[in-house]
Amino acid sequence: MYIYTPIMEVKEHIIQQSLSLFLKKGVKQVNMDEVATNLGISKKTLYVHFDNKQDLVHHCFQKHNDLVSEMINTSAAQFENAIDELFAIDESCSLVMKQTNPYLLGELKRYYPNTWALIEQLKQKVLFNIMKNNLNKGVEQGIYRKEIDVDIIAKLMISRTDALVNDELFPLTRYDFRKLLKENRIYHIRGIATLKGINYLEQKINEE
Repeated sequence: MYIYTPIMEVKEHIIQQSLSLFLKKGVKQVNMDEVATNLGISKKTLYVHFDNKQDLVHHCFQKHNDLVSEMINTSAAQFENAIDELFAIDESCSLVMKQTNPYLLGELKRYYPNTWALIEQLKQKVLFNIMKNNLNKGVEQGIYRKEIDVDIIAKLMISRTDALVNDELFPLTRYDFRKLLKENRIYHIRGIATLKGINYLEQKINEE
């Protein structure tokens, strides 16, 4: 049994509250003074648990990765149909981005490369495996074509996801992320679906 100590509980509380602040305001504009004030603690207490802002940011987005992974996996597990599952995954991703400052990802990539690597890891490992599982499920259900190369298609899906969060291509101040996900999802499914899958997709679109 894993037992939290009081020190660990304080650290976890700092991570959770700081993550909320970073998601709302981005990482560039928030300094350690603001974090301490927001938490109602002294900067001295903050530095007991974290070496510097970079250390805090890294811990926050380790936590964020865990939360996002759990959310996506939970969403996917609720649906038997592979197309329904994709819709649910996109809805989870849309919710995450809705709660995220539009400049945050660009700031992490530019100023916190080690932390940005965590985001890349989430895409390359967690999302890749989810996509592979979805493709295999869809083939078994007869709604995706059996001749598709699951590994290649999963990687293509991840690469298109990279494009969607590329602020130069699709700045979130100008594009609705939910709309981007929807267009990408329909594009993806039409390219791999059987006639049965296409008919089901059309039904889903008409129900929206």
